Order: sequence, then C-alpha cells, then structure tokens
Amino acid sequence: MSDAVRVGFIGLGDQGAPMAIAIAKKFDLHVWARRAVSYDGLRGARHMKENDPVELAGKVDVLCLCLRGDSDLHDLLSDPSLLPALGKGGTVVSHATGDPAEAEGFERMTEEQGVHFLDAPVSGGRPGAEARSMTCFVGGRTDALDRTRPVIECHSKHIVAMGAAGSGQMAKLCNNALTVSNMRNVVEVFAMADKLGVSLAGLRDAFAHSSGGSFILQTLGTRVTVGNAAHIAELNRVDVDEFAEAMRRKGVDPTAIQEWATKGPDALEALVQRLQ
Repeated sequence: MSDAVRVGFIGLGDQGAPMAIAIAKKFDLHVWARRAVSYDGLRGARHMKENDPVELAGKVDVLCLCLRGDSDLHDLLSDPSLLPALGKGGTVVSHATGDPAEAEGFERMTEEQGVHFLDAPVSGGRPGAEARSMTCFVGGRTDALDRTRPVIECHSKHIVAMGAAGSGQMAKLCNNALTVSNMRNVVEVFAMADKLGVSLAGLRDAFAHSSGGSFILQTLGTRVTVGNAAHIAELNRVDVDEFAEAMRRKGVDPTAIQEWATKGPDALEALVQRLQ
C-alpha cells in the first residue's frame, strides 16, 4: 500500500473526527456525514466531501467506519449499492465496539461481494485519537490487515491481530471488562484506606510510582472528573453487560467477573469527589 491509496471515513464524532484528521495527514481522505455540522470536527484537515455513502465508496479503496454500533453498520451495509461501489478487493474497517457474532456476519456479507471486512475496535478515546496513541484490536483476514495497516497506523500506535473476524470485538470487550474490574479494585481499596484516615490523594500519587499503580487509577481526576464521572460510570455498566452477553452467546459463564465489576462504577463519582 502506498500513500496514493484512497481512504473513506464515515463517523466524524468525538473519537472519529481526530482519527480522520490523522489519516488525512498521509492519505487522500473522502468523507461523508449525515449532518453538516459534523464536518466542523475536521478542523481544516484536507478532505473531500461526498454526497452519500455510495458515492464515497466508489472513490476509495479502504472504507473506515467509526459508527455508534452494530445497528448503524447494518443500516449502512444494507444498501445494495454500497459494497459493489467499493469494489472487489476493497476493505471495510469498522472501529466501533460491537457484538463478535455480528462481526462474523458482517464479514460473510462483505466477502460475498469480494470485499474484505475487519472488525477493528479501538481503545483510547478522543485523547488517544488526538495523540495518535490508540490501541486497535483487529479481527479478520491477515492479508486485509497487512494492506490496511498503514491507514490504521495513522491513529493507532498498537495494532494487534487477534484472529478471525469477531476476535477483535471479543478482545475489546475483554479489555473493557478488565478495566471496570480494576475500577472495582480501586474503589474498594480506597474506601478502606479512607476509613483509616489515609490520604487518598497521597495514595494516588504514591501508586503512580509503585506496583499498585494502574491505568484506571491514573484517569481519576484527569480523564475522569467530577463533571463526567456519572456518565462514565453508566458507560462502564454498559461495557460489563455487553461483555457478559457476548460471553454467554459463546457458551462461557461470565458471572464472577460481571458481579464483581458491575459494582465498581457505583462508587466512582464519590471517589473522584474525595480525591479532589
């Protein structure tokens, strides 16, 4: 793949816009958005607006999507003209988090048209996209990943091939479950320390330089604030439920992790307030 490869992007939201900006630094970028205001997120990055998804697909080799979830992807791919417009050998790269089983179905749908599909959810949020330091969990054909890797590298520092289609989504769900489980560890330990009069801010600072440190601990008071803690807690509960549902569909019992992790977000807002 060379810099001449044409890349399409749909999903210019809070996370998608900085990802698209990063891609535009190296590749010809074609974009489409349902709302005109969405283009404002590109902040002057070089791009070409297309009139609709089919027109966009007809002008690119790689179609990157950062949609809200599987239902939006279903709506997009259900247009019978879209995949033929992308053409045989083209690749759809879906960066949204979704159901592993759905990803398997999307691959079957696209391969019937000679188009490759990668489920490639990312971790890092908007800060990671802006810093171009995201982690991308990829499921799908190795040759398709090899061809699209230079595009994904624009915004993701770590790109990990997880296996067949669906495995990228499963890896992301496991990542989410582990993150929220670690949150429960933090809130439980800090609650006990607080009862004993130990400085919580002091603990956080000390743990940042010791074996008790963790990513989730680093976010408290920085990415997770008093203003957004309640919203993040709700998203974390959704993450745990999605993980549990996906595991059960695959015949794996997630009860122990689900019961432990679910209560972590309940105390998140109070802990952030105490730290400040």
